[in-house]
Amino acid sequence: MLQKHKIQKDWVSVAKIGRPVGVKGEVLLHLLTDFPEVLKVGDTYFSQIGDLTIQSYNKENSRIKFTQINSREIAKQFTNLILYTTQDFTKEHCKLKEDEFFWFEIIGSKILESEEILGEVCEIERFGQKDFLSIKTSHDLQAKGFPKSFLVPYEKRYIKEVDIHTTPKIIHTNFCKEILENS
Repeated sequence: MLQKHKIQKDWVSVAKIGRPVGVKGEVLLHLLTDFPEVLKVGDTYFSQIGDLTIQSYNKENSRIKFTQINSREIAKQFTNLILYTTQDFTKEHCKLKEDEFFWFEIIGSKILESEEILGEVCEIERFGQKDFLSIKTSHDLQAKGFPKSFLVPYEKRYIKEVDIHTTPKIIHTNFCKEILENS
């Protein structure tokens, strides 16, 4: 019997379960992570329906079998379910290059340009192969008639420095005020 969970603040989405394949409970898996190596046989992942443990996983055809799912009928109940792991597990098992950050480390950062806070990163969106920071504009700038939100490409041209070790976290930027003014 699976125990239901509420999505926790420190959970990180890893994959989305697709349609059933065959009659023994295999399903297609749609990755939501840049680190597919995090999915390993024997590891357990969280979902709103309950914990799921990987019994087998074929990366080539994106088929996965969980120990808790043994029939096509049961597998149908899991279609479109998101699998999660924790931020700590992610940091431990996913190695980043220098100047790379996890999305959950960036979200909540203040956007600072020329000593002015432009807003706060509320989300990160991916369009094609590019990541964009979704910025909620500061109340001061909204009061001056600027839009409530704007998008900033996560590129060196715009992002000078990311400091996740300060409180609050700060991203120093270039040319983002121009993006805001033209949004």
